Amino acid sequence: MPENPLDMDIPESIKENLFRYKADIPSLEYAKHYLEERDYPPQGKQLVITILDRNEDPEALRSTVIQLAMTNVLKEMFLGIDRDHFRVQKIIVSDQSDLDISKTNRGLLYTVNDVLTNMLGEADHPEIFHLHFDTEISEIIYEYLRDPFKMRKEEKGSPILGKGMNMAIGSLVSSDPSADGRRDEDIVLAYMDAENKEVNYRDPFLLGAPLIYEGSPILFSKAAFRRYHMEGERRKLGGRVNACLGVPLISMLIYKGLIPLKKPIIYPLSGEIGIDRNLFWSMRIAKRYGVETTTLLQLFGRDEKGNTMLPEECFLQIDLGINMDQPIAEGKPAKEVLRGVRRMSEDIIHSTFQIMGKGIREAWGSCEEFLEMFKEFQIYSIERWMQSHDNMLITGGVTHDQLGRVVRGVVRERAENLFVEKNLFTRAWRKLREALIPADEGFMPPINMIRDTMGNKFEDLRERLIQKAERIC
Repeated sequence: MPENPLDMDIPESIKENLFRYKADIPSLEYAKHYLEERDYPPQGKQLVITILDRNEDPEALRSTVIQLAMTNVLKEMFLGIDRDHFRVQKIIVSDQSDLDISKTNRGLLYTVNDVLTNMLGEADHPEIFHLHFDTEISEIIYEYLRDPFKMRKEEKGSPILGKGMNMAIGSLVSSDPSADGRRDEDIVLAYMDAENKEVNYRDPFLLGAPLIYEGSPILFSKAAFRRYHMEGERRKLGGRVNACLGVPLISMLIYKGLIPLKKPIIYPLSGEIGIDRNLFWSMRIAKRYGVETTTLLQLFGRDEKGNTMLPEECFLQIDLGINMDQPIAEGKPAKEVLRGVRRMSEDIIHSTFQIMGKGIREAWGSCEEFLEMFKEFQIYSIERWMQSHDNMLITGGVTHDQLGRVVRGVVRERAENLFVEKNLFTRAWRKLREALIPADEGFMPPINMIRDTMGNKFEDLRERLIQKAERIC
């Protein structure tokens, strides 16, 4: 069993970490101080923002793109940082929306160009691209990647869905090897929410600046924030799955030493990250959902030799303040809200056990021991969640007790399957199932591995995808 690195009991560990720990970069002023201490080194890597969209509100997407496109001008105006030290190169809207919504998105993005021209004139702003995942994209991916992605023939003409697939394919168009030359390798990807109503120029600066300067040891940054939704005139508390599942689950793995970090992960399920592209291309990426959790597990979880992919000193957590996104639960009955929570929880637990199931069985020994600890961490996590916000109303009209019970039910179902040792038959069945279902089921191989295998065909693939990305401005 891995040694507890904190040498504390659970309440002490939680109070010391969950309740007292602050982000590494807690404010814009701190970020400037962070760079000043390093004598404001020049930018050494290109920063590319990718906005992942799947049937979100087109007007909210338009507003988000406008705010992010003004980063280059506003950071110089308000922070006094010139383009040699921080500049966003591109914004890519990687769009898995249905055809009608994607057409609306495309049209509104062209109005962004008009807005930027009227507001900024000839001032510097990033290039903006729209990549729609239409059937032609599916055919291209099938032609080049059907074997590594384990695609079935019927998927050739079907839309490519899943957040992980969106992130991976979008990263292939983040730079143009024929145009960017040697700088094609020096890319930092910043993944941003499509419709955070509080987004502004500070967000890409905070997420990206620590990674892009020359000689920076930082390869990964992750956002923390306080999430809310507006339902009518009332502001309600968001982040329910993060508090009920993400935080307790990751905190348990840290406590047991399976993730050997000295600090907690404040918001495990935040999708806003900055990551060196070469590092991103070195990971297995979950095809559909649960990608936030699997990223953490792969970067910081111990492998069979006890090593981790990313040293802790190469990682920063960034406080982005308030995140105000779409109230997906607004107007829905509580049962439907809880079904959505259950689906998300199932994806997260499934991918976690897929990556770390063996280590979890060894660390806890029994299902009941695992569930008892999860419940204890969950209680404290929900308490912190409620205390850290200035509003006690939960979106969707459900209580935190209901949320906790639904999530614990999912964890119990999955854990019972993981720990099942009832008799010889069940043990044999689990071993047979593990042999029949590959460990990488639901994951795509690291893109760097695909690139090495494909050779020149990999650049052909990228070129075809780049041609599909429509330049807006």
